[in-house]
Amino acid sequence: MQSKLKDINTYTKEITIDVPWKDLEENFISTFKDFKKGYSIPGFRKGRVPDNIVKKNYGPAIEADFTEKSINKYYQLALQELKLFPINKAEINNLEFKEGANLKYTAKFEITPEFKLPDYKKKLKIDAVRVEQTDNDLNEALLNLQKKHATVKPVKDGAKVGHFIQGDFQELDESDLPIIGKKYDKQYICYGEGVFSGEGALPLEGIKKDESTKVNIDYGEGKKIRYEILVNRVDEQILPELNDDFAKIADPNIKTLDKLKAKLKDSIQGSLDKEFSNQIDQNISRYLVDKTKIEIPDSMRENYINNVMEELKQKNKNDKPLDKDEVTKMYKDIADWNIAWYLIRGRLIRENDFKVNDTEIKEKIDIASKNSNLPIDQVKKFYEQHENRHKIEDDIINEKLFNHLKEFTIIKEKSKTTDQLRKEKEKNG
Repeated sequence: MQSKLKDINTYTKEITIDVPWKDLEENFISTFKDFKKGYSIPGFRKGRVPDNIVKKNYGPAIEADFTEKSINKYYQLALQELKLFPINKAEINNLEFKEGANLKYTAKFEITPEFKLPDYKKKLKIDAVRVEQTDNDLNEALLNLQKKHATVKPVKDGAKVGHFIQGDFQELDESDLPIIGKKYDKQYICYGEGVFSGEGALPLEGIKKDESTKVNIDYGEGKKIRYEILVNRVDEQILPELNDDFAKIADPNIKTLDKLKAKLKDSIQGSLDKEFSNQIDQNISRYLVDKTKIEIPDSMRENYINNVMEELKQKNKNDKPLDKDEVTKMYKDIADWNIAWYLIRGRLIRENDFKVNDTEIKEKIDIASKNSNLPIDQVKKFYEQHENRHKIEDDIINEKLFNHLKEFTIIKEKSKTTDQLRKEKEKNG
């Protein structure tokens, strides 16, 4: 067998394969005999039909069957010789074969693209914003706890901002007619919060039990829905007073309001610090992707888009069919970025030989048990499942990878408060 490799680009290869008849003859004769054993026609016993008659009637079919098996056989041999590992199914072209002649064809396929990593050990530089909490964060956390432990009182004189409305929501079309299959019973919303805080929700002002009204709700990103709402009940939340008794209710392990506040502040800052760490990881990833030139294989992008299509179908079961061209256009850049990082990350893990041991997994399971207040045996059983086990191993590898990268990272740090971030968000809409 002769094979010749051609590079189409950094990820597409084409092998021209030429197998001499002398290497094929024995297997072809065996294939012919196997077919002949099961062949019979009137006047001849099964397996005794003369060769010339068999070839006349089924010669092309036998050649086709033999060719199909031989293509894969010699393609695999060529890959082994060239030490290539395809990531998609090969495209077979220029096929030539008949009994007594060489088998010739080309196989075009994709491999993991070749690329050069930037020399990150010469200090990669990134920006990061460390966020500090303010009193507003503590007040919001306390309010959320109050709402969690609030009591509910029916409202008889009509809904006002902050009241809770339970109702049956019927989606309407442009002609104000009900859309079949778009009725949502016993939905609970807070008038004046979220999407029900805009002008379109104003008809809810003063509405009472058993009354109905129509609202225009803007969900953002061009999605606007008109509903007819039949109100089942209107409720007002009665918040508990902030004192030591409330602190004990909110957290049985705490005895005073001051200690509850201290715990909440620690929790808030802990979350902000974790976000800061994640931000650094993300910015390191962006740096490496931006500094690495990778041609994304068509098959990898196609698989990514197909997965996105499946996820969107699950989320939008009752919506109109998805247009793949539109989805591809919308997600192409996201797909290419994620694939590039997947390839870079894999290379870094292999080059640095990051691995996970049982002790590290045990430590993670112990932490998970402590943080979730679940029995250790229950957490262990959860992580015995293959998918969950893979996730915890992947998390440990990720920690090792980014700890390694941070050794060579210069972080230009800025500080902002959560109040500043809220103002910036409001300003930018």
